[in-house]
Amino acid sequence: MKRILICTLIYILAGSAFFALPLGILVSCNADSDDPPKPAPLNATVDFVTLAHDVPFPNTTIINFSPSEALPAGVTYILTDDRPTPNTWNSATGFNGQVNVSTYNLSNTDVTFTQTFYYNGEKITSTGSERTVIINVDDFPSAAFATLAIDTGSVTLVHP
Repeated sequence: MKRILICTLIYILAGSAFFALPLGILVSCNADSDDPPKPAPLNATVDFVTLAHDVPFPNTTIINFSPSEALPAGVTYILTDDRPTPNTWNSATGFNGQVNVSTYNLSNTDVTFTQTFYYNGEKITSTGSERTVIINVDDFPSAAFATLAIDTGSVTLVHP
């Protein structure tokens, strides 16, 4: 980290043109840095609430991607599905973790959700830091998240 220290030295003098008596010295310094402060290292395991927390599969209309406890400070996530025009939800902008089946008009189709985590806006790329969930959506007899195919479960967030 490169630091620049800028100091000003001022002598305070009193007296006449022939005699000067120092009264004090004032030193003022300002530290400047061209490197932003680095965030504290992160090493946390995140567990999640049950996906179908209100009504179990095969009849649930809401699935929940919320962590079971508050995320560490500075950690957010973005949830994305695999539709041709992907739906994206961001915890940093108020997403509460819940996805409603009304988002989908599908018949017996698997939807893959990817939950990607960020630390102070930077993507966490450590092994095991991304969650994948595959759920079958069906519209007969009514729209529902029908079956859970894959849930990679808890994630381990390590940064840097």
